[in-house]
Amino acid sequence: MLAWDRALETAPITKAAFGPPGRRDRPRPIEQEWVEFTKDDQDTVVYLAGAWNRSGTRMAWGMGAVYLGGENYDGGHSHPAIRASAASVERLLSPLAHEARIRIMQAMYDGPKSPDELAQATGLKGGGLFEHLKDLLDATYVTKKGAAYDLTPLGCQLLVTIAVFADLVVRERKEG
Repeated sequence: MLAWDRALETAPITKAAFGPPGRRDRPRPIEQEWVEFTKDDQDTVVYLAGAWNRSGTRMAWGMGAVYLGGENYDGGHSHPAIRASAASVERLLSPLAHEARIRIMQAMYDGPKSPDELAQATGLKGGGLFEHLKDLLDATYVTKKGAAYDLTPLGCQLLVTIAVFADLVVRERKEG
């Protein structure tokens, strides 16, 4: 049994694990706990989880990578940083790597939008709007529902995750 297995049996994640709100002058309790697992070179613990109540529909997700002592939590032996192919990472991120597509997804934050509503919210018109929508549809981050477009569950997860991550990185770097 890996040390991580033992930790999961004894240490539920509670509100206290995140420490006092707004306090970032020292590691959070959960960060301090996880760093204890990283004793060997290249040991890694990453867990990303989220929950969102969107227009009355609740969704939650969790994704994690744990690599301790040469073995991945899922039984694999290659490190998560090198296991994913560069092409897979590009396929996931490319549709998100354009400001207009992020604005389109943000416009759908609170629910489906017609092309006219998306044009008004984003300033995009005609072929430009539909080209970006096609990229998001092809990536399965957006779906078409009748005459409107909406985020898929994966699109919701990625929008929230990437936006929160970007916000935290900008804040940490004190960028504007």
